Amino acid sequence: MGSLRSYILDDAATMEYQRLDLMSKILDPWTRGYLEALGVARGWHCLELGGGNGSIAEWLCDVVGSPGSVTAVDINTTLLDLVPAQNLTVRQVDVRTEDLPGDAYDLVSCRALLHQIAEHAPAVLDKMTAAVRPGGWLLVQEPDFHLAPTTEPAEWAATWSALLEWGHDSGVDWYIGRALPGMVTAAGFERPQAETDVQNIRGGDRGALYFKLFFAEVRDRVLAGGRLDSATLDAATALLDDPSYWTQCWMMTAVWGRKRVA
Repeated sequence: MGSLRSYILDDAATMEYQRLDLMSKILDPWTRGYLEALGVARGWHCLELGGGNGSIAEWLCDVVGSPGSVTAVDINTTLLDLVPAQNLTVRQVDVRTEDLPGDAYDLVSCRALLHQIAEHAPAVLDKMTAAVRPGGWLLVQEPDFHLAPTTEPAEWAATWSALLEWGHDSGVDWYIGRALPGMVTAAGFERPQAETDVQNIRGGDRGALYFKLFFAEVRDRVLAGGRLDSATLDAATALLDDPSYWTQCWMMTAVWGRKRVA
């Protein structure tokens, strides 16, 4: 498969920390809702891949309490290491190349990870499946951005068309959400369940700031690729400051399944 691709965003940059914080504020209510529906409770042993800033790991630590445990893994653990929970274990792991313990966890989850490592996603899902104990749960959440290049005005659509093409060339699959139910089925869950959440974004709001940070972080590399000019990107960015502008940009698909008891 050749050398491993680097993460497309600079996970040591202050701007990326700010983006992760906003992403948590946007997505955590959805994630917590799914976890509560699965019945995560005191005494569970949980594994989260791509733990990011630790917001879900810390919440899980509170839920499972001292009889339970949470293991959070990421390729960069700088923010996870700041979480003070006593029942949290943080591990620096590249899930593309390293194995996970087998049949070890009541819950294995990840969010917005697989699209970043698209060519490795099926293999990583297999590892996650193997790590779930019989009777335990898998929960995966991944985005689908197919709405973004279909919305007006033309500058917004053109910006997103270029971004999605650039991401594809960088090894990112920003459409993976639609494939996720089938991927989880192929990993060994016969009848997984799925639900898709859509965020409505208004200029000046939290969701708009999230994408302003994203545009700024990738700007130089996307423009250097030649698919997008600075005037078009600037026009799209300006929309994110306009409170009269509303759009739908991403959908987040959640898929969950319970591992069969032999």
